[in-house]
Amino acid sequence: MSSNYKEIIGMVHLKPLPTAPQGSLTLDEIVDAALEDLQALEAGGITTAIVENMFDAPYANSPDLETVIALSYVLGYLARKTSVRLGVNLQATCGTEEMSIASICGLDFIRAESFVEMRMNSSGIMRNMCSDLMRKKRSLRSNVLVLADINVKHSSPVIQQSIDDLIHEAIEAGADGIVLTGLVTGSAPSVKDAEVYKKKCGNTKLYIGSGVSTANIKDLMQFADGVIIGSSIKKDGKVENPVDVERVKDLMRALNNG
Repeated sequence: MSSNYKEIIGMVHLKPLPTAPQGSLTLDEIVDAALEDLQALEAGGITTAIVENMFDAPYANSPDLETVIALSYVLGYLARKTSVRLGVNLQATCGTEEMSIASICGLDFIRAESFVEMRMNSSGIMRNMCSDLMRKKRSLRSNVLVLADINVKHSSPVIQQSIDDLIHEAIEAGADGIVLTGLVTGSAPSVKDAEVYKKKCGNTKLYIGSGVSTANIKDLMQFADGVIIGSSIKKDGKVENPVDVERVKDLMRALNNG
């Protein structure tokens, strides 16, 4: 793969899993909806996706066994039914579970949202996961990549640390990519932020993790190596809706044609 390759990662937000507070669908119904989103992403030109249990809120920082089993079932099925390159994000701070699911189900990467930080969210303390996560990766002899958030959205730091230090620590701990987000889902970081982060990342890939749209993708991609995109490619631009093929195509045209 060329060093100049820009990676577009589409989000597949699962319907609430059966043990989630809002869970009402069977696993087969959840899988069918997810597969439709994957097919829409691929039809629009996106060939990489993260599958996330976003609608399982309020999240547990220690997931119940049933959630892990259900997500494994869904990912195992999707991996067999699509050629899209897949990753997983298990909310909220579940790095070892993500690594196990990804490794066993044959996925390519995970998103680690509190890799080297102690943060606070509505579920409590998000503990830094790098030590347990990287030992789990080692024990599984896994090649799954780790995309690590810095200053992740929807949370606050327990201890203030500089961005320079956090990026350095994440790379030193084994992160394969750094993820930059805005404050909340659908909120974009600035192009200046992307430029500053990329300089600090050096040869480690930088991904923009929220707020990417047709209006800003070209500018952000001057500095980022990839983007993770969800809300703006959903029907009517709403995160709870299915992926809209035409919005995906519009995004790809904006990236490729300016």
